[in-house]
This record gives sequence, structure tokens and C-alpha cells, in this order.
Amino acid sequence: MILLRGAVSVGVIVSVMAFVGVWLESESRLHAQSQAPTSLVGAWTLDKNLSETDSSSSAEGRDDSGNDRERRRGGGGRGGFGGGGGADGGRFDREEMARQRDALRDVMNPPDHLTIVQTDSMVVITGPDGRTTRLSPDGKKVTDSATKTERKTKWDGGKLVSEISGFAAGKITETYSVDPEHHHLRIVAHIENARQPTTTTHVYEADGSNQ
Repeated sequence: MILLRGAVSVGVIVSVMAFVGVWLESESRLHAQSQAPTSLVGAWTLDKNLSETDSSSSAEGRDDSGNDRERRRGGGGRGGFGGGGGADGGRFDREEMARQRDALRDVMNPPDHLTIVQTDSMVVITGPDGRTTRLSPDGKKVTDSATKTERKTKWDGGKLVSEISGFAAGKITETYSVDPEHHHLRIVAHIENARQPTTTTHVYEADGSNQ
């Protein structure tokens, strides 16, 4: 009789533990679902009235007159006409600077229209001219071969955060977030520059197909 009671007790304990395990697994799954990021997928059009941009020269590497900063240094600097690098070296430097400047402008002043698609391993953002930005949310670095910049991206509290390194202006952090209630996509870009940090916010409205 004592052995029977012991066997029943063990059986009850096992059953309770199994129930608790299933309950904890269910709670964990529900919590993960509640923390899942809102999808960025869709077509988005810029709302200039809701956006906040910084038109300072640091964003594009130019002064108010539109002249490159390197040009203001005079012809004796590196890459200038008559400089020590030679004509070919100077042209290469200027081309590299131009590519970086264009890439920086694209980050701080994204296109008026974006199309975003997502796979299991990649978020791809395409502008009207067909140029794309690839983001790998699993933290793997994505290198832009043209500008030699790198992106490292991850989900953080429902926001997609992309850190860009390799720009002369400093490290840039882009944050993508969606307001599902108002059907808005918000892209915040921040340059971590000790001399003149710059932040821009671009708000996009979902095209009819998103809503």
C-alpha cells in the first residue's frame, strides 16, 4: 500500500512538471510574438511635412556655395592639382570622395519613395532609380564594394537598427520603425560626429497597398 501511494505521488509530480513545462513554453511563445518587429514590407512615400531634415554642410560634405571642402583647401593639398599624389592619384581620391559623398547624401536624404521587401535573411530597400540597400537583421556585416562602407543590422525592441561604418564623417546609425496605427515608416539617421553631430528624421506614409 505504501509503495502504491509512492508510485501515485511520483506520477502526480511528473504530470505537474509536464504541465508547468508546457505552460512555460506557451508563455514564452506568446511573449516572443508580442515582441516581434512590425513588418517594414511595402511601398512608402515621403511625407515632407512630418519629416525633419538637417541641411547643414556636414550632411553632404559641401559648404553653402556648393564647393567641395577639399577644393577650399587649395591646390597644394593631397589630391589637388600640383599635389604630391600626381594626377592619377588626385583623380582617384576625388572619385572616392565623390562616391562617399553621394552615399552619405543617400543615407541622410533618402528618396521620396521606397519599396521594401524582406526574406528570411535580408531586408532589401529599393529607390525609384533602382538602387538598393541590403540589411541583414541577423547582425552579419554587409559591405558596399563601391564606397567600402559596412552595415551591421539587428532588430531592437521592434525597431531595425543599422550601424554604418567607413564614412569619413563618422559612424552613422539608422533606425527603421513602423507606426501601424498611422501607417507610417520612420527612418532616423544620426551621424556620431564629435564636432557636429547630425540627425535627420524622414517619415513615410504607406501606399494604399500597405494598408
